Amino acid sequence: MKKKMLIILSLILLISLCSIISFMIYKSKKENKEQDRYDEIRANVKKAVEWEISAVYPYCSIASGFKEPTGSSSHYNSSYLINQGYIKKNELLDVDNTSYCDVYVKINTNYEEPYDYQKNCKIYYKIYLKCKNYEGKGYINWE
Repeated sequence: MKKKMLIILSLILLISLCSIISFMIYKSKKENKEQDRYDEIRANVKKAVEWEISAVYPYCSIASGFKEPTGSSSHYNSSYLINQGYIKKNELLDVDNTSYCDVYVKINTNYEEPYDYQKNCKIYYKIYLKCKNYEGKGYINWE
């Protein structure tokens, strides 16, 4: 009788353990899928922002990192980028395939010579993403 009870308890424990491991794997894959989609959206926005920067500041280089401006600063959101034709709305589709992500992009300009806006300038930008179940730190709802 004790052997039967021990076998039953062992089976219950084994089934429970398998269920927990399966759930953890499922959740991890789901989170990875979401993160991959958010990374893809950021890459689409990066491409659009760099295209917009090269059009607005044709003689300035796009720099990595982020610095406080010595010149002007500006910001954009997804509506602006879509309306100007830099990105398509479907490139901002969230992981649920029904809602869309929004972005807030802050752009800072740095000029070596403050009176010469055509040479020796660098443009820095930072992208903040907000989706249905995700909001990046620093995102500002700009409407």
